[in-house]
Amino acid sequence: MKKIAMSLIAVLLIIGLGYPPGTGYAAAANAPSYKEISTFVDGKLIISPSKSMLVNGSSYVPVKLVNQIPGFTIASATSGVTITGSKGSGKLNKDNSVLYNNSNYVAFTTLLKLGAIDGKYASSADSLFIWGTEEGQTKSNSMLFAISKLPGTMGLAVGKKVYMYGHPGSHWVTDVQYTDNSSLILTMQNEAGTIWTLDLDSYENHTLYSPEILQALKEVYNGLPAWASNSDIADSPFKNMEKVTVKDFRSNPNNGNLEIIIRRANGQEINMTIAPSANPAKYVNGLFYFKNPRVVFSINDKIWSAIREERVIVGMKPEEVLLSWGEPDSINDDLGYVVYGNVYLYIRNNRVQYIYKI
Repeated sequence: MKKIAMSLIAVLLIIGLGYPPGTGYAAAANAPSYKEISTFVDGKLIISPSKSMLVNGSSYVPVKLVNQIPGFTIASATSGVTITGSKGSGKLNKDNSVLYNNSNYVAFTTLLKLGAIDGKYASSADSLFIWGTEEGQTKSNSMLFAISKLPGTMGLAVGKKVYMYGHPGSHWVTDVQYTDNSSLILTMQNEAGTIWTLDLDSYENHTLYSPEILQALKEVYNGLPAWASNSDIADSPFKNMEKVTVKDFRSNPNNGNLEIIIRRANGQEINMTIAPSANPAKYVNGLFYFKNPRVVFSINDKIWSAIREERVIVGMKPEEVLLSWGEPDSINDDLGYVVYGNVYLYIRNNRVQYIYKI
């Protein structure tokens, strides 16, 4: 199988951000846990603003979606909401439902008792599968088997809206099938409703990423000052250690690539593509410093000027060399030198003592 990556992991906050100690921990420990999950009925994804939920680990279905499950009807009256299935009726109460964001959710176990349905929550896909027909069961089980064959955390894309490198706009992953005991095929639906397939054996180095990842990056980085590390930025448009500001993150509307937008002091905006398959936060932190290196390392005017010009001079400390040229090609600890291309830097007493160019 060709390589395909799924960036649905939590963004790593590796730039020193955090919450004040003790803030709301006790309250959070006692509060119910809510998590949105996708809903499939007879193998078909229900695309709706209303999502099913895991509440303290148990599955709940929005009452708004129950009438999309064959065999169920909903009746609302001043006395409450009644759900009727082929096996009987039941009124919503505190034991079989929850209220979340002003919407009612009924326990999936209650629906199982009231209707001629069955189903399963797939934790690897954060999805609830419900079926009421033999055909629906066959389709659902086929999807569940295919999900188990997906690499890594890619199952989390099933039933979700995602962005994709090389494909503009957002797409729903509506189906996944394991064909010929070897090929995994995703069925995608874009914003316009066009359905297309993604054969994971034919697409190399495509990366999917979620709106949640995009939003998390915005919340962590937007508005932060940063200092450009030119040794890590290919064809950098910046002066080394230039102070800039993170303006935003976006899915490029023309190709779907994940981008960070950097604003320079003169107002110019630079769009930079985050490498496919990279952890976005780690990648961004590899391109920029988010604390002023000159202050952190107490660098004097002469050496700071050399660093800004990407030069190495006698008297620099190793960390100052790194700011100017990045990581060396090789290190010889026994003889006390580091190599950058055809340049040898001899370091004594933690400072560059001699520069030799071949």
